[in-house]
Amino acid sequence: MENAAFASGAAMAVSPVQAYPGGTMRVLAVEEDPTCLTALTQMLQRHGYQVTAKASPEEGLRALQDNPEGFDLVMTIVRTQEPWIDGFVLLRHAAQLYPVILFSGVESAETKMRGMLGGACAFLTKPLRDEQVRDVWQHVIARRRLTSGVKAVAHAPSRDVVREDGTARKRGLNDSGEGGSDGRTVKKNKLRGTKAYRV
Repeated sequence: MENAAFASGAAMAVSPVQAYPGGTMRVLAVEEDPTCLTALTQMLQRHGYQVTAKASPEEGLRALQDNPEGFDLVMTIVRTQEPWIDGFVLLRHAAQLYPVILFSGVESAETKMRGMLGGACAFLTKPLRDEQVRDVWQHVIARRRLTSGVKAVAHAPSRDVVREDGTARKRGLNDSGEGGSDGRTVKKNKLRGTKAYRV
């Protein structure tokens, strides 16, 4: 029943969308059920994604190892028939390099939390909807913004504070150049060497 519902999402008449601003996005799609894998592949392709479809997390892991720069995003089923490799194993290997979207049938809150804490950027419930698949590129953009922000913080001099827009300012000054970083005036207590704050 779950698989039929998943496949019916692919039959929706939707015009192709090339929403990803960076050109064609390369997606590694992993699903054990052949019908669901075909449906997911067709949905992704209809929206302009280049898809590499694999029938198991083991095949997906091999694809990542053979071509580590060949993908922008990984979508994988969580539960599998394989006793030793599942979507969580693939997540552990892929999350350092790519945004990973996990999907499954009905799962417990603990399983979803495990996925998110393991580095997944989303946990979707089957049947996947066309609009969810269409918009997966947004996870790549979010990850790129996050990693570029981390790089900006890592390269900022230690006395600077990096704002959300990526610019830096000196620690201890508010945006007007006066007072503390939160806008309060800072006075140094000469006797104790501590700072006293005056609001």
